[in-house]
Amino acid sequence: MKRPQVIRFAAFVTVLAVLLGYVVYHRTGPESTVSAGITTKAKMNTTQLENYFVNFRMNRDQLMSKEIATLQNLIKSPTISKAAKDQAARTMVEDTQELKSETRIEGLLAGRGFPLAAATVTKNEVVVMVGAKNLSSRQVAQIADTATTVTGLAPQDVVILPKS
Repeated sequence: MKRPQVIRFAAFVTVLAVLLGYVVYHRTGPESTVSAGITTKAKMNTTQLENYFVNFRMNRDQLMSKEIATLQNLIKSPTISKAAKDQAARTMVEDTQELKSETRIEGLLAGRGFPLAAATVTKNEVVVMVGAKNLSSRQVAQIADTATTVTGLAPQDVVILPKS
């Protein structure tokens, strides 16, 4: 992939991740996940949990955008060696692939009934936070299956964290 294509791809993935976070947030708003019989305190906890995941994704996407901008500046710099520019380009591709995997995992988990989820992908590990107090072994298997299918990592490399 040529550098301009990598840059466009990185920008596209970042915009896609932000849009997915926006859609998931609005599709899982308090009015759709909280029944009328739940107390005000429970509603507030649900809203706080939803906000946690939205903020997590937004912060991750902002950090990724800043990192991509820094890498782009390194690639464009005339004072940087070719080897350093090549490494910056490889890092940018790896970062965008990780972000793409994170977004894909979150989207698939939303489709599997886990709208409050956030994933962090590295070369060796996937960490998935899910908005739940407890998870059944079936739910853990679904989450792990989703993460391993998207990343190709082994199940022992998937960490699942319930967040309530």
